[in-house]
Amino acid sequence: MTEATPWYATWTQAVTDFRSEEAEGGFGNVTVRMTAPASLSGSRVRVELSNRFGDEPVRIGRGAIGIGDRFSEVAFDGLSSTEIPPGASRWTDPIDLAVRHSDELVVDLYLPEPTPYATAAGFSFSRSSLGDFVGACSFPLEGTAPHTVDQSREYPAANTGAESEPEGTGWSLPPGGPFLRAIEVAGVEARAVIVALGASSTAMGWPQYTAALLPADAKIAVANRGIAGNRIRLDAPQSTPSWGRSGLSRFDEDVLGTAGATHLVIAYNSNDWGLPGRVTPMTEMPSVDQLIEGYQELIDRARAAGLEVILATVMPLAPELLAEPKREDMRQALNAWIRRSGHIVVDFDAAVRCKSNPSRLTAKYAAPDDTHPSVNGSKRLAQAMVEVLQRLKLWPVEDV
Repeated sequence: MTEATPWYATWTQAVTDFRSEEAEGGFGNVTVRMTAPASLSGSRVRVELSNRFGDEPVRIGRGAIGIGDRFSEVAFDGLSSTEIPPGASRWTDPIDLAVRHSDELVVDLYLPEPTPYATAAGFSFSRSSLGDFVGACSFPLEGTAPHTVDQSREYPAANTGAESEPEGTGWSLPPGGPFLRAIEVAGVEARAVIVALGASSTAMGWPQYTAALLPADAKIAVANRGIAGNRIRLDAPQSTPSWGRSGLSRFDEDVLGTAGATHLVIAYNSNDWGLPGRVTPMTEMPSVDQLIEGYQELIDRARAAGLEVILATVMPLAPELLAEPKREDMRQALNAWIRRSGHIVVDFDAAVRCKSNPSRLTAKYAAPDDTHPSVNGSKRLAQAMVEVLQRLKLWPVEDV
C-alpha cells in the first residue's frame, strides 16, 4: 500500500463570525474572486471553503483556481457544484497546477443563490456584476460594465484611506473575504510549516511578508491564523463576534488543523488586558500570572503535538492605554517573562518601538491609529521573523 500524498498549507487564514458586521452585504447570482499569495511551491492544489459560522447552507454553483490568466475548474467529490452545510467546510478535489513560491493564487466561486456574508477571513477579494464569471480573464467588478478588468491582486492590500499618505505608512490589513480558509499544495517536501497564531497585528500581514522574504528553495510555508480583536484567554464578546474564539478555544482547529505544521509562533497583541474596562467588562481583566498561564497552556499543547514554539513580544500599547500605567506594567511584565522563558523569541517590541519613547511605536512603523503596524511596520516584523528563522537554520542559507 502506498502512503497518502502529504499536503502542506501554502496559505491560510482564520475564519471568524461576521454575521453581525455591516461592512459587506450578502451575495446572490455573483462571482467572488479571492486572491492569496502562495508561500510554498507544489504541483497539486486543493482549497478549503468554510461555512463555519453560517446559519444556512452555502451553495457553490461553480469554482476555479488560477494563476495569472490560467484557470482550472474545480470539482467537489467529482461534481461541479456543492452545498456547504452550516458549521461545515468543503474541500475541492485536488487539481494538477504548478504553483511557485509567491505566486498569486486566484479562487473564483459562483454563488447562484442569496448567500449571507457570515464566515470570513482577511484577504483580498472582489465581487462581480451579476452572473457567472468563474475563470474569466476580464472580470467585471460589481456595478461596472462587463469589460472592466479587476486588477486588485496585491496582498497584503494597503488600505490607507488617503491617497496622499506616504508609501508604506497606511494600513496593511486587507478587507475580509468570504469562505476561503486554506490553500494546500502537494508534490513538494516542505522543510517547515510555521503557524502564526495571534490578533490584529498578525492578521495584518507579517506572516505573508515573511513568506515573501524567504527564498523559494527554503521550502518553508508561513500560515496566518490571526484574527483582529482576538484574545488568548476569552472568546469574543457577543457584541463583536468577529473578534473570534480565543486562542485557547481555536488552537486545535487553527494550529493543529494546519497541514504539515511544524512550528507555532504565538504573536498576540494586548487585547487580553487592553479591552477590559473599555469595551468589555472590567471583570475580564486578567492578572499577569493568568496571562502567563494562557501562554503556557498554548506552549504545552503545541509541544505535546510535536511543534516547536516561538514567542513574540507584545508591541507598544494604544496611546490611550498608556494613560493607565497598570496596563503598560502588564505588557512590560509579560515581555520580561517571554524574554527569559527559555523559548525561542522574536522580539517584535524591540523591532518597532520608538528609541526615545519605548512605550510608543516608531512613527515610521505606525498605522494611522498609532497602535497597529503600518505596511512598513508589518514588513519590519517580517524581517525580525526571518532573522529568527535564519538562526534556527531551517534551510541552507547564505543570504536572504
